[in-house]
Amino acid sequence: MGWRTVVVNLHSKLSYKNNHLIFKSVHQQEMIHLSEIDVLLLETTDITLSTMLIKRLVDENILVLFCDDKRLPVAKLLPFYGRHDSSLQLSKQIAWREERKGFVWTSIISQKILNQSSYLKTNAFSDKSEAILKLHDQLDVFDPSNREGHAARIYFNTLFGTNFSREADNDINAGLNYGYTLLMSLFAREVVRNGCLTQLALKHYNQFNDFNLASDLMEPFRPLVDEIIYTHHHEPFKVMKNYLFELFSKTYAYNNKEMFLTNIVSDYTKKIVKVLNNEIEGVPVFRI
Repeated sequence: MGWRTVVVNLHSKLSYKNNHLIFKSVHQQEMIHLSEIDVLLLETTDITLSTMLIKRLVDENILVLFCDDKRLPVAKLLPFYGRHDSSLQLSKQIAWREERKGFVWTSIISQKILNQSSYLKTNAFSDKSEAILKLHDQLDVFDPSNREGHAARIYFNTLFGTNFSREADNDINAGLNYGYTLLMSLFAREVVRNGCLTQLALKHYNQFNDFNLASDLMEPFRPLVDEIIYTHHHEPFKVMKNYLFELFSKTYAYNNKEMFLTNIVSDYTKKIVKVLNNEIEGVPVFRI
């Protein structure tokens, strides 16, 4: 797996030659070896790609994100088959027991709420942090009383003000949505690599969401995006967006190690799938 996040944001042509991505613009030409690239973000619609390059990007399992004319992510490139025994794994995914899914999903949401509480405490919102912890202690399997939703309301209103709504059209929500899309794209790639369908989830069952399973698995990682946006929430979206790329360059604590986010997501997803397959016990833990 590569380590570089490559962002292309100007009129250019991208092609392939001898295991390299060839970048050509009016005033510049560069070659980047495919083994170095982890994420390729195409931030403008004014880019031409060769089909051979697209094929090789798929071969190398490089995450490719396409943006619209507003420079917002709208699509990703994913292979049909992420591993040689995808059909076998798919049969296992379809057979995941409801009890097992409930256990795993609730553990994941528990981590998310604990991370939200931890981040509030870090920012000296101790009372609100404790309030979220009380909701966490009331969490039941599949959260029928929506403790997760109540915790999220406290969390966002504490960070961004009592009048803040996740439905509002503003720069803060644009930043959050952009960051969450980057996260979901990482998890969607790993879901496919593990031979699973992204549509078949643990709890998310939105018929209009092709990435329900990725949406489930990414929950504990959302506060990483929240931290960046909260730190820069007085700045315009364009500035916040640039800081979000730090997600790929920073390291985070996981399994008593400092690791890049892409490597953490890879390990986390692989272990979740194995737990759901009854191949191992113990849901992996990501804490901030």
